[in-house]
Amino acid sequence: MGLLNTPSKHPFSLAAWADNAWNNVREWAFRHAWTPAVGLAETAVLSLMQRITAGSLGVLTLNDVYHFPAVQTPDAISSSSEVKAELRVVNDTFWIRLCTMGDLGFSEAYMYGEVECDDLVSLFNIFLLNRQNLANMDSYASCLFTLPQRLTSWRFLNTLSNSRSNVSAHYDISNAMFAGFLSEDMTYSCAIFNDLDGDLAAGRQHETSWNGGQMLKRVNLTNGGESALPSTGDQVSPRDELYEAQFRKLNHVIDKARISPGHKVLEIGSGWGSMAILIAQRFPDTTVDALTLSIQQQTLAETRIKEAGLDDRITVHLMDYRAMPKSWGASFDRVVSVEMMENVGPGFMVEFWRTIDWALKKDGGVGVVQVITIPEARFERYIREIDFIRKWVFPGGALPTLTMLLRTMEKGSSGRLIVDSVSNIGPHYARTLREWRRRFVDRFETVIIPALKAEHPSVMNGPNGREEIEVFKRKWLYYYCYCEAGFTARVLGDHIITFTREGCEEYGCEVFN
Repeated sequence: MGLLNTPSKHPFSLAAWADNAWNNVREWAFRHAWTPAVGLAETAVLSLMQRITAGSLGVLTLNDVYHFPAVQTPDAISSSSEVKAELRVVNDTFWIRLCTMGDLGFSEAYMYGEVECDDLVSLFNIFLLNRQNLANMDSYASCLFTLPQRLTSWRFLNTLSNSRSNVSAHYDISNAMFAGFLSEDMTYSCAIFNDLDGDLAAGRQHETSWNGGQMLKRVNLTNGGESALPSTGDQVSPRDELYEAQFRKLNHVIDKARISPGHKVLEIGSGWGSMAILIAQRFPDTTVDALTLSIQQQTLAETRIKEAGLDDRITVHLMDYRAMPKSWGASFDRVVSVEMMENVGPGFMVEFWRTIDWALKKDGGVGVVQVITIPEARFERYIREIDFIRKWVFPGGALPTLTMLLRTMEKGSSGRLIVDSVSNIGPHYARTLREWRRRFVDRFETVIIPALKAEHPSVMNGPNGREEIEVFKRKWLYYYCYCEAGFTARVLGDHIITFTREGCEEYGCEVFN
């Protein structure tokens, strides 16, 4: 497939060779042993699916129809009334992918249209309900098939030389494409809602009035479409609940950091500038140095900052956190970082915290990080394997555990950073993802496709352009649903950690009502 449907490519390496070898072996196997291989793979997968006891899964193949569980016990009937899903196998390649690559194989089969499912979230919920019974789904995959996938992951390690290309693979797709599904503030992280499941209520109106004193002023994007930035004003316009929830989260992080007028703030991971703009608007004389590795994010953030009249107090640097100038040492009153540490990688966590400790003032410094996390019990298997997100969405990324974050903070700072509070807003991410998915689907033809064609004309307007667009759409739908199910089931978390220095008496305890 083309530009947007393959992971980012680095120069030739053992990992690249292994990936090419894997493709050659697979093509040879498909050409010379297709029929018996498909039969064995289908038998193996269907045999494993017989272990499904909760929920109701239908599988429609080219020749047969299967139902799992086959025997409807009272418990199964009860659970199946709540969670139902149906798979339709379109191409026999599906069985080979699922048998040899497990979860990753299933995601790729869905992306390429080899299997169809109208309700991916329910499907993932069935797999989660039966995860103990299906624990060895990947056991059918031999080392011959899994080794190339593991070697491939080496190319994505977030070294100083690789990190920019890893980030670019996701964030430099198209600013207008992201504007198509984000709320107008362009915040690409978990929001905080008043009502976790309010969007699921029948007949719920999704428009609401945001009374936070922030207006939106539209600015043109480089490749068409519109975005918006917060600016002061007296009018209050009707806004959707996602917009309101994103500002609630931004203000929550700012309040946890106890930013004050005149502070010098370091933001690691600028996004499109919503956090930096809001900080500068709320606090006079405050300056913000924001870091990003995405050229497109830097370009649009700078445009929005200039439109807001804040370019004298906010600077967006195209810079890795490890490349900050020496003059920045111990110069920042506050450090904030929202959902950036997932891109750091386990091997670089200590260095990340060491850098924060170096940049933060020795007296009175305070920091807040928001990080997507994975439970400790799942980490060992997770880090050994390459899943859909780490290969196709965020190359080089890896979710830490909360324990890892706290342990590496202590090591990287030599105990100089003191944890003040920890909270988990992960449950809010399920609704955030549903809101993004709804916008993505509603605006796919009118906003997303034009944005992709404008940014990547040689691919999206080429002879296989429509196929490329469909694979792109399936990949993003899978991404939204895959993550939504994970946050709903508490398989994923999103922790906000506040930390300070010893003797920071000005940072008092939070007031509880």
